[in-house]
Amino acid sequence: MEISTRTKQLKAIFSYDKKVILEDQPLEIRPYHFIQNMGVNEIEQFQQLLPTNEFCSIPDNNIQENKSFSYTIFTPKGSRKTNQAILLLHGLNERNWDKYLTWAEYLSLATGKAVILFPIAFHMNRTPGNWYNPRALMPWVARRKQEVEHLNNSTFVNVALSYRLSDTPLRFYISGKESMFNLWQLFREIKTGQHLLFEKDSSINIFAYSIGAFLSQILMLANPEHLLDDSKLFLFCGGSIFSQMDGSARDIMDQEAYRRVKNYLLVELN
Repeated sequence: MEISTRTKQLKAIFSYDKKVILEDQPLEIRPYHFIQNMGVNEIEQFQQLLPTNEFCSIPDNNIQENKSFSYTIFTPKGSRKTNQAILLLHGLNERNWDKYLTWAEYLSLATGKAVILFPIAFHMNRTPGNWYNPRALMPWVARRKQEVEHLNNSTFVNVALSYRLSDTPLRFYISGKESMFNLWQLFREIKTGQHLLFEKDSSINIFAYSIGAFLSQILMLANPEHLLDDSKLFLFCGGSIFSQMDGSARDIMDQEAYRRVKNYLLVELN
């Protein structure tokens, strides 16, 4: 079966709200709810310092979708508890899991392990709905092109991230730190047997793509509470140091936003 056809089939049945049983494969997709509690005070102290703007008048620390959200796991049918997990981390500015569904399906079928689709901060379903609504975003694209002369790679796909990072490039760091705390919390839940799907001391490996690769490298180096002592990491289309990246792209962020972030991290902080 062509991957495009399979992607459409999985997209049609994927849900954050209910368990989905794949009729043609020995797999099911289970939703789980996550409420962040680790590092909350530290992150909120940072987020309270960030100014709001016209694009989003809600302070980052008050965006509830980012604090409490659902994530999904591909797992063999009928399994009550398992002891093997693969965390699949996505790329920057992703708003849906569509292209990753076939990845998760294949990984779970090929390894027999549960594959966790976990969103990083302010991505996927962790944002207000108007951040990925084309009709709501097109006026902002037009406005941004008026505000920034000779702007390249500005689209409705990336305008939300571009506005937020251009306005306050510190958000790149804070959101990454928040994601680190979230993954630390998830790993602890799994390793201590608190997670409903996993046995205590389950193995956790990571399949990381793009900015997910960058994030996972930091996570492996930090290795909080030695939770990743036995974890293995696979990097796909990612892993370079920040100074060697180029985030300007029609589906990631526009040229001005990337210039602001790069200058902030490599020049202003030094």
